[in-house]
Amino acid sequence: MTRKNKSGKLAEPQPVTAPKRLKRNRNARCVVCGSEVAQFSAEDLCWVCRRLKISAWRETDSQSAMQE
Repeated sequence: MTRKNKSGKLAEPQPVTAPKRLKRNRNARCVVCGSEVAQFSAEDLCWVCRRLKISAWRETDSQSAMQE
């Protein structure tokens, strides 16, 4: 699909690119327990601490829904 620019000419479509991954230090450690950081963790957490955090969020969300 092409778009017209302000002058009325058709513009070339922009190529779609994948998001760039963060380059992480191989020696990065979890801020909670000190284990190796999970590959795709943006919070500097290992996979165990990341799962615990997600589970805690789900639990608090379900408890707040019950109170309403």
